[in-house]
Amino acid sequence: MFKKVPLFLCVVFYVGQLASCAAGQSVELAKDYYQHSLNDRAKDILITVVHGSNTTPANKAKALYLLGQISFDEGHIKVALLDWQSLVNEYPQTIEAKEIGARLAQLNEIVTKVSDANITSAVARSYISNGDFWSRGDRKFLIDSSWLPEVDLAVEWYDRVIKEFPGSDAAELAYERKLFALLGWKELGDGGTYGLQNDYKKYLPQVLETFASLESAFPKGSSLQAFRYQIAQAYWAHRDWANARLWLQKIIDKGNGENTFYTETAKARLQKVEY
Repeated sequence: MFKKVPLFLCVVFYVGQLASCAAGQSVELAKDYYQHSLNDRAKDILITVVHGSNTTPANKAKALYLLGQISFDEGHIKVALLDWQSLVNEYPQTIEAKEIGARLAQLNEIVTKVSDANITSAVARSYISNGDFWSRGDRKFLIDSSWLPEVDLAVEWYDRVIKEFPGSDAAELAYERKLFALLGWKELGDGGTYGLQNDYKKYLPQVLETFASLESAFPKGSSLQAFRYQIAQAYWAHRDWANARLWLQKIIDKGNGENTFYTETAKARLQKVEY
């Protein structure tokens, strides 16, 4: 036997559904604003969602997560950490809270100086400003990296991103940064050399393996042609003419007949490989 539901309960339920739907749509709209660098608009929407009386916990969690991300990108680290800590404390069972919770300790380590924006006392701000006038340091922690395995340490952090955020924009960026580190660099003056420029035999296999992983994970990645040329150039610098030609031809083949910067450069290099 069916029981009648009071009309006002139906209205409340319907209104609640609409509010939840609206909050969800608002978060998606804020994401679009954020992706197009309209951060102020995104933050206005997200703050409204967080404080909405009818917003579901799931949408509040998403809003806090994105608010923290925007603040982090803008360099307001303490604000980001406060948002993320609120997320973890208030909505611990959400996906966003579980993702960020394990990393809060590491994120806290990057807070290296007092942020004036978080000091509400005008007197305290004035005292700090006066002190800053006489303090010549930039209030950043410095680490002497002499004799430390810089490339290997960098790779370890990039690998964490690749492992924990597979298929994401962050993972693609981590692959690119990892390749830059492995390809190496030379410091100005009498500074040292690193990565492939320092130890060709050690790092070349890692470069090739990392590139293959990047290409597999992001086959349409915009940086693939550039890294193919760097690999060809590495072979060329070590007079491995056969592999240099092989990678230069790969660039041309992957260009699918289009005349791009890298396809044209590869064609020009193929005209004069041996030296």
